[in-house]
This record gives sequence, structure tokens and C-alpha cells, in this order.
Amino acid sequence: MKTQQKQTWGQCLAGFGCALLLANPAFAADPANGEKLYNGGCFKCHDTTIHTRPDKIIFSKKALIKRVEFCEGNAGMNWNKGQIEDVAEYLNKTFYKYEN
Repeated sequence: MKTQQKQTWGQCLAGFGCALLLANPAFAADPANGEKLYNGGCFKCHDTTIHTRPDKIIFSKKALIKRVEFCEGNAGMNWNKGQIEDVAEYLNKTFYKYEN
């Protein structure tokens, strides 16, 4: 294989690897940013005891993301998908501990 082809192939693999990492919310989400967003927006409606109540309604990470989307929409915070994932990751690491 020619040197230029090797470089192109290597760049392609590196780009594909980066895309896979960024596409996975577990790698892309920023729980520190999620905490800031949560503290700045979610306390308008509730405190953290909602996440530890005995009659919980969240049973998976996917359901947690859906709930953050629901709450964000109701509160009119205009977060983007990345910010929603950041908040969900913060909540999961702090309260829920779901694998996926």
C-alpha cells in the first residue's frame, strides 16, 4: 500500500473511532455540566428528594433521559440534546446508577 493510502486509511479509522465515542452518550455526556444545569433549572419545580422517593417512576437510563426531556419541556428551559444528556448523566451517576 502506498504511503498516501496508508495515511488516508489511518485518518479514516481515527475519524470513525472518534465518531463512535461521540455517538455514545456515556462517553459524550458531561455530568459536571449536567449538575450546573440541574441546579440552575430543576429546583424551580422540585428538590432532589424526587429522585429517592419510594414510589419512583424511573427504572432505566433510557427512561431517565425521557423524563429529563419531559421536565425540560414543561419548564421551558430550551436545552439541546447534549444538555439533556448531561443532566441525565449527572442524575444517573448521583442517584439512579443504571448501567444502560
